[in-house]
Amino acid sequence: MSLVPIPLPCSAAHRVRIASVISPLKRVRPRAPFYELSAHRIPTLWSLYRNLLKHAPGENIRFRVRMMFRKNQHVVKAHSAKEQLMMGYKWLEYFKRAEQGDIKFQNILNRYERMIASKREKTAWKMRILEAFNWEAKLRSRPIFKGSFIRPSFDNKLLPRLIPQPAHITGMIVRRRLARDRRWQQRETLKSWAHDLRCESLFEYALLKSARGENAGVAQHMRGRMLGEHANRCAGEVVQLLHKEHLLWAPVYTGGAKFEWDEPFLKRQAELKECMMRDISRYRAAPPAGLVLQGKQARREKVTNKTIQRQRERSGEVTAATINAGGAHRLHTEASEGGWSGTVKAHMGVHMYMPEKWKAEGGWEDEEKKKLLDDMEREIRAENERRRKHSKLDAASLSE
Repeated sequence: MSLVPIPLPCSAAHRVRIASVISPLKRVRPRAPFYELSAHRIPTLWSLYRNLLKHAPGENIRFRVRMMFRKNQHVVKAHSAKEQLMMGYKWLEYFKRAEQGDIKFQNILNRYERMIASKREKTAWKMRILEAFNWEAKLRSRPIFKGSFIRPSFDNKLLPRLIPQPAHITGMIVRRRLARDRRWQQRETLKSWAHDLRCESLFEYALLKSARGENAGVAQHMRGRMLGEHANRCAGEVVQLLHKEHLLWAPVYTGGAKFEWDEPFLKRQAELKECMMRDISRYRAAPPAGLVLQGKQARREKVTNKTIQRQRERSGEVTAATINAGGAHRLHTEASEGGWSGTVKAHMGVHMYMPEKWKAEGGWEDEEKKKLLDDMEREIRAENERRRKHSKLDAASLSE
């Protein structure tokens, strides 16, 4: 086996010289990202950003600088940040040259200022229009209280029935209903586990009694509370027996261990009982007097609004309810007695409270108005006839 020869001293010195030349050229990555280094933050914020705001020729350009820095403050790629910084220093140079009196850059920045102002105004109007549309949509779907109520239950107290019903009220009722179902299932599971623990406790008690040659008694027909009371009595008896005779046997499910097993079950059952009592109190809660008064006022306003709506329909005004009522085949069901509806009802022989109202609305009942309308009709017909003859003469002259 050949040994590796030891390098000569001159070779080792040459290697040291090469390492001293190459090591400073090696790239060293900092442990912190570049945007946390003071070498990046101080020049960017104190030299670039402040100078851009200081030398900006107008308020709109200053606003644009702030928006660009706010937009690019989360850039984490080094090359992207370098491109944005180069653009920022380029802007700073333009600002300074315009400030020094360069006409070309002054004109460019003035045009840029007007362009940003126009864009800001356009954006502001878009936001105003969007807010107006959103407000109208909100008004169209706003909840209306008509005076009816949601009856109290285990899930809610007396609530106003709003149309449409807000989503948070529906969500509250649904969440409480699902939570009550989960609590009921958990209660049944805890009862099953508690029954198993009682059976195990009685089994250990029977083992202890059989080891002492005594009869443990029969508990197989006991259920529920009776079984629990019997298991507690047996556990107390085991505790007294162990304390009196100093036995070395340590029970797992009976004696003092039984009460330790029962503690988390009893605590959780008390919490479930408290939740159930809250549900019952919610169901039995008295209706708030203020809410009842609001319901009565809403019913009175509903009657008033319906009365006004029927009066408007009788006067011939076409409302949303009139449009939704249907066509001519449903005229006998609507309340209007004027206009086109009143005319059709009069010809159909439908009973009306004011049979002559459609005539008064059109002016057919007053003789002076009727004569005035007849004169206007004759003038319009004469003018139409004159224009018709004139158009025929023009067409004949053109054909010749």
